[in-house]
This record gives sequence, C-alpha cells and structure tokens, in this order.
Amino acid sequence: MVANADDLDERRIWVVWGLAAPPEIAAAPDDQYPPGRPANDLALRIAAEHDPEFAAADEWHRWAELVEGDEDDIDAWVVEHDTASGYAEYLMPPR
Repeated sequence: MVANADDLDERRIWVVWGLAAPPEIAAAPDDQYPPGRPANDLALRIAAEHDPEFAAADEWHRWAELVEGDEDDIDAWVVEHDTASGYAEYLMPPR
C-alpha cells in the first residue's frame, strides 16, 4: 500500500512530553502515555527548549516520547491527558 501525497504531508514524528514519572517507572495506566518510543537526547532538548518547567524537572519527574501521527491527533491527545505538557515537531521537514 502506498500513501497518497496528502497523508505524507500530515503524518510526522512529534516529541510529546509531560511532568510525571516516566512510563518505565510509573505505576500508571498504559493510556497515560502516548503510544510511541522513548525520546532520545535530541527530543529531550527540543522539549526543554519549548518548556522551561520540563527543562527544570529531573529525569524522575518528567517523560518524553517520540510519536508518529497527524498534528490534530497529537494535539487532541495532549489536551485530553493531564500529565502531558506539550508537543513539538521532532525534525523539521526538508525545505
């Protein structure tokens, strides 16, 4: 199956972050964190640049995930989850 051009423009990788224990140590329901993969150093830096509270929190009290999706879906997920603080595009598309 090949995605059409519109789908390619909409689906991207996002950094989603929040202030709470990270998924690997949290005793929380699975849906408290977005379905994705753990953030790398670049993703953590992006989150910290966008959110001073995230930057000031230690690694035991913050989480970040790399999530693929459409911006509308990511935005809705962040709005619906109290532990989510924000999101930003992981890497800018080439110009």
